[in-house]
Amino acid sequence: MKVITPEEMRRIEDRGEALGISKLLMMENAGAAVARYIVEKFSPLSDKHIVVVCGTGNNGGDGLVCARHLAGLPASLNVFLLGNIEQVKTAEAKPNLEIILHMHSLQFYDGTSTNFSQQLEKSIKKASVVIDAIFGTGVKGSIKEPHASAIRMINESKAYRVAVDIPSGLDPATGIAHDLCIEAHATITFHSVKKGLVGKKKTVGELVVAPIGIPPDAEI
Repeated sequence: MKVITPEEMRRIEDRGEALGISKLLMMENAGAAVARYIVEKFSPLSDKHIVVVCGTGNNGGDGLVCARHLAGLPASLNVFLLGNIEQVKTAEAKPNLEIILHMHSLQFYDGTSTNFSQQLEKSIKKASVVIDAIFGTGVKGSIKEPHASAIRMINESKAYRVAVDIPSGLDPATGIAHDLCIEAHATITFHSVKKGLVGKKKTVGELVVAPIGIPPDAEI
């Protein structure tokens, strides 16, 4: 098992992009890999309620892609953005949000939605699967609202919890958990295992490494 630091992963992504694999395509492959894991583990999905909880950065963008891939399946699907749509600004996440906003095959909520917190709590309580796409490598300091409440709700739910790349609140470099941290049943990490995921079974759960199209030449 190859283990890399988050900084090494960023350099690999940059070299992959220089080789012609756009970061938008990497995000597409990442989100599709999470959706594929859920389909393979839980099919048939006709009695399932899936909730995708997204931050406003690229980890959230991965979650939005995952939601798009799940939308054509028989499960009910709710997507919650922990923030307002104007806060989604990265070149990769923003176009994926714009697609979601035009879709009627799922329910989408953001921070401006009426009774957002109550809707989030209600949806998580009845969920079969919750996808954690809140934070990637960017979380620093104490976790603030609405993210703190969302993490508590997810951890208290009876749903199967799937973390996108990294359980939100876990430092992928050191493995140290912040004051709040998702306790995942499974973590789908991308390209290679991040150093902070090693030996963290209670937080990470089943660890799955999914390729996202970066060629081995980017490792050089």
